[in-house]
Amino acid sequence: MFFLLIGTAIGLALAANLFRFHVSAYLNKLIFSVAPLLLIEAFVAFYGLEHLRWMILFFIGIAGYSYKLKGGLNAAGFSFILVAVQTKGIFLLDLPVYLTIGAGSGLVTHYLIHKKRDHHRWTNMLMEQSKHLQVFREVSTTMQRTLQQDLLLKVILTSVTAGHGLGFNRAMIFLSANGSKSLKGVVGVGPMDVKKGYEVWEKISEDKLKLRDLIEHNFDSNFTDPELNDILKSLDIPYDEQNVFGMALSSQKPVIVNHIDKNDSSQVLINALFRTEEFAVIPLINQGKNIGILLIDNIVNKRPITLQDTENIIPLSNQAAIALDHANLYEQIEEMALRDGLTGLLNQRAFQTILNDHFPFEGQCRGPLSLIIFDIDFFKVFNDKNGHLLGNEVLMKLAKVIVQSLRHGDYSFRFGGEEFVVLLPDTTLEQAEVIAEIIRQNVETASFPGEDTQPNGTLTVSIGTACTSHPAISTKNELIDAADQALYKAKNAGKNTVVSFKEFVSID
Repeated sequence: MFFLLIGTAIGLALAANLFRFHVSAYLNKLIFSVAPLLLIEAFVAFYGLEHLRWMILFFIGIAGYSYKLKGGLNAAGFSFILVAVQTKGIFLLDLPVYLTIGAGSGLVTHYLIHKKRDHHRWTNMLMEQSKHLQVFREVSTTMQRTLQQDLLLKVILTSVTAGHGLGFNRAMIFLSANGSKSLKGVVGVGPMDVKKGYEVWEKISEDKLKLRDLIEHNFDSNFTDPELNDILKSLDIPYDEQNVFGMALSSQKPVIVNHIDKNDSSQVLINALFRTEEFAVIPLINQGKNIGILLIDNIVNKRPITLQDTENIIPLSNQAAIALDHANLYEQIEEMALRDGLTGLLNQRAFQTILNDHFPFEGQCRGPLSLIIFDIDFFKVFNDKNGHLLGNEVLMKLAKVIVQSLRHGDYSFRFGGEEFVVLLPDTTLEQAEVIAEIIRQNVETASFPGEDTQPNGTLTVSIGTACTSHPAISTKNELIDAADQALYKAKNAGKNTVVSFKEFVSID
């Protein structure tokens, strides 16, 4: 009988254990607590009540474990009454023992649960910090390899939105416009709607892409939304201390928008264009300089953005601001290195770079490409009579006339001294002749300081043109020499004229 009872108890325990994992947490606890009581009652039914007083302690302990202090005390009181009823006797000394066991098991359980929660919380925090450090390491390494603004923006946005990164659904960057209190939308990563967002996540999951992979692919059409970037690039938002962008930049702290403020036109605009009810604005600032704004939101999973989220992103935003500022300074230095200091036109170094781009292979030009070379007539006479300072003023004024005479996409250079060059991509010789004549006429009719001292009383230029469509021109040097020959002929033809290289002759 004893073994039958034990077997039955084990069977019931296994059945209850299997069943309780398919019900709610409340029923789970109830089954776990009541099952021992039923087994105790079954044991007592077979072997008598003499073991009930101590066996009931198992029920009290389990109830305390399941329902903590309150459950343990209630189980103790219930057990005292149950024992009194079944044994038909009151054992007063049992009550404090039962209460002690119930309270003790409840308090110990409460302590262990809190310790477990703390352990999980600290473990999650450490894992999250480890993840952030990994993100910052990868981002920092990538940023140190380049000063190209486009690539830096790509790295920043990917690290903010990738699941292996900081995990926001969407991120957009606005950069400060030079000389004005406005922010220009530049680029964004993320979907315009929830459906597109899930499609991207599925694609990333299928391809098992890591953060570094996403940095390589995130600007592909599979991972960004053209509609988002088209809207973003059209934006030029003024900021002041009254709107959310100005507040973030002036305070140099992130601002979380939980509800759209109808009185803030910038919030209303972001809400209308990007369909977001909640977003955060992170300022990008380096040494007090407003670099721009990083805007983040969770359009897909709707996860609220917390203060902790923005604090996690601040180290990355600071690093991004420094990198973008350095990239901008580098671009300015590069631009200065390719510009003539006096006239602001491109210089010979820029001329060789652009010309090489149009001649990727020797004897092969992305054409037709036309070249105009010209210089000021009798400029030595002008400098001798008026001095080099006034001569410099003439050169600066002439540069403006040249730029105003050209089309969008044409290049103008100061080649040295009073000699200038114009490159005309995708332009035939006939078209180049028209532009050359426009330049000649505009120079002749323009008013220059000291031009009355010139032999004809007017500042003029002589111009030579050439085009790669000529059969004798197949290299960049041959193009330059041909235009030079045409300029020489223009000088010999009486100056203030345009001559084109058209004759089929060898170019020495």
